[in-house]
Amino acid sequence: MPTLTVDGVELYYEIHGDDAAAPLVFVNGIFQDTTGWSLHVRRFADRRCLVYDCRGQGRSAKPAGPHRIEQHSNDLLSLLDALRIDRADVVGLSNGGAVAMTFAATNPARIARLVLVDTYAYADAALRAKLRSWEAALDVGGPGLRFDVAVPWNFSRAFLEQHARDLPLLRQIALALDADAMRALMAGSSAHDARTLLPRITARTLVLVGAEDVLAPPWTAREIADAIPNADLQMIAGAGHAMAIERLDEFCDALRRFFDREVH
Repeated sequence: MPTLTVDGVELYYEIHGDDAAAPLVFVNGIFQDTTGWSLHVRRFADRRCLVYDCRGQGRSAKPAGPHRIEQHSNDLLSLLDALRIDRADVVGLSNGGAVAMTFAATNPARIARLVLVDTYAYADAALRAKLRSWEAALDVGGPGLRFDVAVPWNFSRAFLEQHARDLPLLRQIALALDADAMRALMAGSSAHDARTLLPRITARTLVLVGAEDVLAPPWTAREIADAIPNADLQMIAGAGHAMAIERLDEFCDALRRFFDREVH
């Protein structure tokens, strides 16, 4: 199991694809792990794809929290240093988008292109309330009830209607999550505010959002795109917060078109 110790914390990582190609880094959503990118890295086998579990996630260590976004950003920098990756394209999903935007603003020379997916520039009162409801569900009924409460926040109407049979499997996966680590991750997310950092992002940026995302609504994506000097906004119709799963082909096609542009 490949791991690296970063700031005293062991992080699990995987590298897929062509080792000689340009690096492409995927940063997890809040309760995601590397398996969530398994279908995506297959579609980018021509790239050197790095996926990893942030502290508190998956097979990485789970120290006491809170796990602040700034710490996740520092962890990513240390991981890239250890792997001798000088510059990479970075894709951040949801909480991973918060990590990616912070990393891009504070380490501009390390970013080639940036993709921010269904994410948020800061935790406003509405998002903090949503996270509090998740934590309350976790306290009462553990990771299973937390999953149940989060379902309508994460998935679009069409996905829930067409893939209801898949929810028990996703719930079963959620049951394996560590409750204390989940609390530490949510505490860090609740404190996130990168609004003053966004104008410092120099990388060409694509901001992707699902039109039916109710966790990080489209207006949050517009705010992000407006604040980053060289950003484009793309909305995917009918997709919810889990757009990268719900609309796998559309999502990967959008990444491919963006990465195929010339880097200026």
